[in-house]
Amino acid sequence: MKEEKFFLVVRFSIDAHAERDVLAWLDGGHAAEVLRQPGFLSCRRLRVGEHEFAMIYGIESRAAFEKYEADTGLKAKFARERAPFDKHMRIERFAGEVEKTYAP
Repeated sequence: MKEEKFFLVVRFSIDAHAERDVLAWLDGGHAAEVLRQPGFLSCRRLRVGEHEFAMIYGIESRAAFEKYEADTGLKAKFARERAPFDKHMRIERFAGEVEKTYAP
């Protein structure tokens, strides 16, 4: 398996009444579609608080991330799909390269 050398983290909070629908959208295909992009190797969803989550995408390289970010058609598609939830979500994104790995 290829090594994850770059990570994208999407942290978001959801209004309680919209949580089920947002998670259904993520589980129903959005996360899988992101993972089909070249260089995307893994995705984990963390619950970080009440109605707060983080999606952590492991990516092969910065170049793969930058290619994904430059895909305006894909970004527009995701924006259209997310539009019904926008007023119920707050999203923060950040990304970076692995600087050091610690292991036992």
